[in-house]
Amino acid sequence: MPNDTAAARQGIFRIDPDRLALVPLELDPMDFQSPLPVQNYYLIYEDPAIGLAVGIWDTTTMQEAFGPYPGDEFITVLEGSFAIINGMGGAVTGSPGQSATFRNGIPVSWKQEGYLRKIYLTLIPPDLDPPQIASAAGGVKILPEDPSRPRGGEETLFQNDAGTMTVRLRGYAETTIPAAPTQMHELCRILTGEMILTDAAGQAHRFGPGDHAFVPAGTIVARDMRADTAAYHVTVTA
Repeated sequence: MPNDTAAARQGIFRIDPDRLALVPLELDPMDFQSPLPVQNYYLIYEDPAIGLAVGIWDTTTMQEAFGPYPGDEFITVLEGSFAIINGMGGAVTGSPGQSATFRNGIPVSWKQEGYLRKIYLTLIPPDLDPPQIASAAGGVKILPEDPSRPRGGEETLFQNDAGTMTVRLRGYAETTIPAAPTQMHELCRILTGEMILTDAAGQAHRFGPGDHAFVPAGTIVARDMRADTAAYHVTVTA
């Protein structure tokens, strides 16, 4: 999803869907087995060198053509619901408030009835062809919403085939981490508690349940986690 205003840059980004004005996407009828929908997006951050994109996307009723899923992806559904149909007619479904992961190249078709809006992080390496995957089994995961689940502080929920994107469920005691540059791109969705991220200028950004924060690789940030904070933590190798 090209957008010249979202070139790779540093900072602490609060993903606030209600404050962002989406713009229309140009669509190819060949990409759909349904009538052409209306789709819009807002690209918050892009790193073209590795094929990383973070943003907001919406669509009206539609079903995509069956084929390989385009990239590894983490999403949070803001409105609407979806069904990912596999080649055997089975489906994995998602609902508002749920987060999910998708494996690059699985043979599926995205379908939903009615309007849908989501936050997304996608990773589509520009120099690699989609992998040849025969089955969609296990390729779509609806993430657990129980913040008490992580054992030993964290639980790995997803890792892509290349090992460059990982999704973890992390639980925190009250913790302070001094300011340092981030080594990877990071997206967090707060489930419980509070996470305070302070930038190099000393400005504190507070994130509570339901909030999403994105921090690009190389950004200097200090972290304060309140007791009983839990979050989905997505990391992408820069």
